[in-house]
Amino acid sequence: MTTPATTGTAGEHLRTALDQAGLAYRIDPWPGALATIICTDEPGNVFIIPAPDGTEVRITDDEGITAYPPADHTGWVALHYARPGDDIETAEVYRGTSADVTADSEHTARAVADFMANLRCP
Repeated sequence: MTTPATTGTAGEHLRTALDQAGLAYRIDPWPGALATIICTDEPGNVFIIPAPDGTEVRITDDEGITAYPPADHTGWVALHYARPGDDIETAEVYRGTSADVTADSEHTARAVADFMANLRCP
């Protein structure tokens, strides 16, 4: 699987913030974590951050996508999933409401890093 391009999208800002925070991630080219609830024809590009305890955090917008113009940004949503591939989140890690995609991406990365640091590993 090739990594979806994020150039020129809101996802590029998120990718930069996650890289600066030192968080490892993969970008899933399928619709995001919320796309099972809100059907979309848009490409998803959900960011998935694996946790040391085998769980994961997924980041998208409220519609389950990250591949959209930065000017259309209304906030990231980071949700924790206890089982990778499961569609039921166990915690809301972050919910942004800022139209400033750069600042919101930095806040998201910081919230995810803090969440990961507080996870208890088996």
